[in-house]
Amino acid sequence: MEISKKEFSERVKNLQEKLEQENLDAYLVNNGENFYYLTGLAYRPFERPFFMLVPRSDSPVLLVPKLEEEHARDIAGVGEVRAYWEFPAKEGDNWFDALIEMVKDYQTLGVESGLPLKYLRYLPEVVAKDLVEDLRLVKSRREVEKIVFASEVVDRAVEILIGNSAEGIIALMTIANVSTEVYMKVLGKIPNANLMVTSGLGAVWPAPISSMPHRAPGPFDVIKAGVPNVAMAGVQADGYSSECERTFFATRVEDKAKKIFEDVMEAREKALEQVREGAVCSEVDLAAKNHLIEEGYGENLLHRTGHGIGIGTHEAPWIAEGYDKPLKENMIISIEPGVYINGYGGVRHSDTVLVKKKGYELLTKFPRELEKLVIPKKGK
Repeated sequence: MEISKKEFSERVKNLQEKLEQENLDAYLVNNGENFYYLTGLAYRPFERPFFMLVPRSDSPVLLVPKLEEEHARDIAGVGEVRAYWEFPAKEGDNWFDALIEMVKDYQTLGVESGLPLKYLRYLPEVVAKDLVEDLRLVKSRREVEKIVFASEVVDRAVEILIGNSAEGIIALMTIANVSTEVYMKVLGKIPNANLMVTSGLGAVWPAPISSMPHRAPGPFDVIKAGVPNVAMAGVQADGYSSECERTFFATRVEDKAKKIFEDVMEAREKALEQVREGAVCSEVDLAAKNHLIEEGYGENLLHRTGHGIGIGTHEAPWIAEGYDKPLKENMIISIEPGVYINGYGGVRHSDTVLVKKKGYELLTKFPRELEKLVIPKKGK
């Protein structure tokens, strides 16, 4: 499942074609995911920035810390590698002098819209355009294969989370072995996997904090019977990501919770029915959102229906009311409508979904039927 140097070269050529279209002389890359997409080089920058300059009609240049020079030459699929001495360095040896020298001959320079302001002081006038993110929207055959594998890994993470759960269990106890299992599963399939871009994150949000999906569970949050708990897992497996989330119940299901579960699952189906090449992202979002509003949950919605998945777990395209761009074959997205009732709990499923010409394929396979998501008491 390795990305070939030929594919990295093609990605750079595609970026250069965009520079031609945008009438830009060169493009400066600083975002770590974009850097990885173009070169295969993964890193942790700390206070040492990494840059990649892609001229419109010349070979790329990578600027990296001296500490990473050999690593970059060994790994990077494309480009000349230059190195600087880490801060604080004497004049002429530091990264900003090297950056100024690298870009000095280009009149029109494109940069990522998220480029930190602290770097702009060393650059000429720039044009902010997310050209690499545009290239990342549609996945190659090899990228799809890598996300299919990441989906197998994340399914296993959710299996562990729910398997460790039961009425009376402290939520934090459910995360045991998740990270270890992710690494074992990745290295079992890809012995030379890049562990810089391999990780697993998973936990259970028990009711009532399942209504606050970004509030971390604590040592006193206990799984209770009948009410909705959410197992959430995201992984990056050798560079590419997947996510899977499931609402589950301990021992039994209250009638109130069952109704919410069924309404959310119906919203999910309405969104999935829209997914295909050419479908407008905002319309996919509204298919789920409008159903939930009609069912009376207008005040209980916290987020869009989904987002893109690739190197990052959250990237374009955005399955959101304000994003009117069409889906294309081999985009990969999440579908995850949710309802959140403060003081009671939240219901959400998330699947990783491959867009096809005439529909979709669910890459995450963990069971989603209610009867398979009721966990008996331990020992019964």
